[in-house]
Amino acid sequence: MLNRAELHEIVAIGSELTTEKDKDRLLEKLLVQAMKISACDAGTLYLYEKGRLTFHIMKTLSQKVNRTRKEITLPPVELREENVCAYAAIHRELVNILDVYHSDRFDFSGPKRYDAMTGYRTGSMLVVPLEDSEQKLIGVLQLINKLDAGGEVIPFTEDDEFSLQSLGSMTAVSLANMLYSELIRDSSRTFSAFLFAYCGWMIVYALWQYLGQPVSTDVMTHGVEVLGFLMFFYILSSTSLTWKDLGIKTEMPGKTVRTGLLIAACAVAVMCVGKAVVRLISPGAFSPECPFFDIRAFGVRQVIYVFTAGVQEFLARSVIQGNLRRIMVGRHTAAAAIVISSMSFATLHIHLGLFFMLGAAVLAGLEGILYEKQQSIYGVWIVHWVFGVTGTLLHFIDH
Repeated sequence: MLNRAELHEIVAIGSELTTEKDKDRLLEKLLVQAMKISACDAGTLYLYEKGRLTFHIMKTLSQKVNRTRKEITLPPVELREENVCAYAAIHRELVNILDVYHSDRFDFSGPKRYDAMTGYRTGSMLVVPLEDSEQKLIGVLQLINKLDAGGEVIPFTEDDEFSLQSLGSMTAVSLANMLYSELIRDSSRTFSAFLFAYCGWMIVYALWQYLGQPVSTDVMTHGVEVLGFLMFFYILSSTSLTWKDLGIKTEMPGKTVRTGLLIAACAVAVMCVGKAVVRLISPGAFSPECPFFDIRAFGVRQVIYVFTAGVQEFLARSVIQGNLRRIMVGRHTAAAAIVISSMSFATLHIHLGLFFMLGAAVLAGLEGILYEKQQSIYGVWIVHWVFGVTGTLLHFIDH
């Protein structure tokens, strides 16, 4: 068991790590202190990114190896259970290997191959998953070759396990808080950039009206899509928001698409029923020469609309709703983000008139609810495109 002085040292080191504000320095300090506490010769720190373990820092004292992420050329580790680090990440379980060369529990061909190339000899190994306070995986800490006072390799002890789990937990929480603060900062910057662009667009609209509408409303609508592209490139170049943050990457793509298709089918049915009712009440509302469902109206424009609908949903959901949801505080933030994003998206189409804006606001609100449930743009993208195309084929949009 650890004595009082050793426990005090762990707490002191943990406190020091939690005050670090730079992510890279925090992770390097974690590895250095972990190797110091466990008296080991080598260590590697992996970060969990995009469903894989990415090498972040590698150190080997006896061989004077000290490589950072930019210097490591090894590919990320896929999450397969035969790999010891991947196993620890999948099961969130600490793994203590007495001797790599006398264990058949995992595939150690990688360390053995490294040994053959460098002359190193991997012996004992301790692998610790790093989780934050919500049990979210942050990364994995791998320590190799614990040394005794004479420099001989010995197994890691239970005290090492306790010490490194404690140290890893404190660091993971600190890192998670740091990443969350970075996420909020990037979301605030992104939404501020959108507000700047939004005000610019209102000035463009005022100028368009002042000059007597020199270009068509279609050209103005394409201007909204250009705004979406500009925001996309701004996010890529100026923030660290991930594809998942933007709703572009989803863990359940099949379910997301199926739900979107089901809702889109229901929307088509409702619109068809609506047209039938309108024709009964007001027979002259639609041209008698046009069929009920005019497939002839489907053309290149509707094909292109597949892409433009996606761009518009990226702007409405990824840029406006998603970032508002993260930076707003208080009660009912989800509902407020849906309402504000819907109204903002509708007013971007001010050039199409009041009734189009009202319809766009209602549709955007319904899509906002779907996005809040799925956190993915694919479902709302499908609904948006199907709704727009169906409205054209039923001649709702023309009228």
